[in-house]
Amino acid sequence: MTDSSLARVEAGLETAAERVGVGRFCRPARAVRLFEFGAVGSSGAILNVLLLLALLGDAPYVVSAFVAFFGAATWTFALNSRYTFAATDRLRRRFVRYLGVCTFGYVVYTAVLTVGLQWLAVPQWLASLSAVTGGGLCNYVGCEWYALTS
Repeated sequence: MTDSSLARVEAGLETAAERVGVGRFCRPARAVRLFEFGAVGSSGAILNVLLLLALLGDAPYVVSAFVAFFGAATWTFALNSRYTFAATDRLRRRFVRYLGVCTFGYVVYTAVLTVGLQWLAVPQWLASLSAVTGGGLCNYVGCEWYALTS
């Protein structure tokens, strides 16, 4: 997607957010950013789940979870830096900050995954999806406030 077409889509989303009353709760631009972060995160969640399920038979779940997490984190950093936050400066610094934020999210991710698989014995896909959701919420807040903002 080109920058101009992305700008048109974002402007349309901001207008729609304003029409439905999102402006009462937050700036429409922030709502659009959350939507974009969620879309990127959804692609990362799918990648994470696919990697985890592909690796679970061959490696311990903690190792599989780490590989799945790091692969998805790298993927989402690239997309969020380019599109959601339009950050192109200080790429290395932003990546280090992003990984720092994601490390906290990873702790949440691992805890939820462990509880789901070991204590609750839920299906692997549900444990993984729950873990990605918990970690993802931590990641958004950290990116919005620290890692990917100017």
